[in-house]
Amino acid sequence: MMRFAFPRARLCVWIGGGCALGLAPLGFGSIVAVSQFVGDRTDTFNQYNSVAAVLSHPVFNGLGTLDMVSAGGAIKREFSSALNGVQVVPLSGMMVGQLGIADWRFLGPVYQFGGFWANNSGVDDATVTFFDSGNNLLGTVIAHDPSAAHQWNWNGWASDVAIARVHVVGNGLINGFLWYDNMQVVTVPGGSTMGLVVVALGWAGGRRRRVV
Repeated sequence: MMRFAFPRARLCVWIGGGCALGLAPLGFGSIVAVSQFVGDRTDTFNQYNSVAAVLSHPVFNGLGTLDMVSAGGAIKREFSSALNGVQVVPLSGMMVGQLGIADWRFLGPVYQFGGFWANNSGVDDATVTFFDSGNNLLGTVIAHDPSAAHQWNWNGWASDVAIARVHVVGNGLINGFLWYDNMQVVTVPGGSTMGLVVVALGWAGGRRRRVV
């Protein structure tokens, strides 16, 4: 089960945009882990046919960007990446990765965010922090992303408050060498094209904390 940085949790099933347990509106943000879904925006990165190293890369056909936020790092678009004896290759075509700490920034509301992650940083997993458009903290989770062998792992989350930024910090070399493919977002509440099973639901017992 995914661990959340919240004091309590409940198990429920997300059906048609609501929880089957009938939880009342929270009034403050919650982040839930969700099973694989198909969003109303998908980015496979297969529209590109060349490698690149940039500080900001467009994602989801202009809905947002993947931005490097640590000094000396880069957002890489690659056919493959070999490090620490682990070679990562795309699921199909191209992949995009962060060599450093990065932010997914969205120009419009996003209520679900997910996709396939790979890792050749030398250390498992990553810390993922979600913010709304007012830079209020919605929640912090751990992305499951083993580094010992090349494999693609699904990580996906949903929020009852629109997500504006997703901050990703790896645990290995330069907090990066995390790779993404077949990424998905949903831009309307409860609007995915596949049923979602909520793994766990956590929330804070007070107002969202504003991060300066």
